[in-house]
Amino acid sequence: MGQGLSCRANHNEHGLFTAVQHGDLQTVATLLQADPSLLHHTTVYDRHSPLHIAAANGQIQILSRLLHGSVNPDVLNRQKQTPLMLAAMHGKIDCVEKLLEAGANVRFHYRA
Repeated sequence: MGQGLSCRANHNEHGLFTAVQHGDLQTVATLLQADPSLLHHTTVYDRHSPLHIAAANGQIQILSRLLHGSVNPDVLNRQKQTPLMLAAMHGKIDCVEKLLEAGANVRFHYRA
């Protein structure tokens, strides 16, 4: 359905974002094992978390791995969107279901 998100080629971005976007589960697992704090990193401009990128691109195995790392399923990007919102917008139904199972708030509303 939707195309998903693409990571801009930016020398400041961590390789984790590219690995998530391309569905490279082995690299994602290796990077997170070496540095679990990467779960909480975001892209420089849009502030997409690895969870946003996995959800929007339909990377269900990676999404499951990230959620297993106790990451907040309602994390916000620069546009105040959650991974659940992006998965729904891009038609990634498996990811929507997985996020809901993980406790994502379907009624989430950003309040400044």
